[in-house]
Amino acid sequence: MKDIIELLQKERIKTVDALKNGNKQELSYLQQIDKALGWLKLIEEKGLENVGCYDIHSLPDLPPKSRGIYNYYHLMMDYEDPSIENWREYKPDGQPLLLMYDDIVITRKGR
Repeated sequence: MKDIIELLQKERIKTVDALKNGNKQELSYLQQIDKALGWLKLIEEKGLENVGCYDIHSLPDLPPKSRGIYNYYHLMMDYEDPSIENWREYKPDGQPLLLMYDDIVITRKGR
């Protein structure tokens, strides 16, 4: 992964130089490089390099009868206890992790 990131960083430098020399057509290419670099760095940082080990799930929209002004999915820790009153909401950094219908969840395969 690091080799590809370095290759794209070198390509980015060439593209920026081309833009500085007046080649405006390279702007779209630079934007694509920046997007790819951003994703690759995030994948590397989060340790998600083995793509075949993960599933991506899109959260569905809530049914119309359940909708309000603000509708969120709350991530709960159930501690394998059927009593809902014993469940606790997952709060990274002390704040609820509120998920909406268009959010995605990445899970490891084989769970």
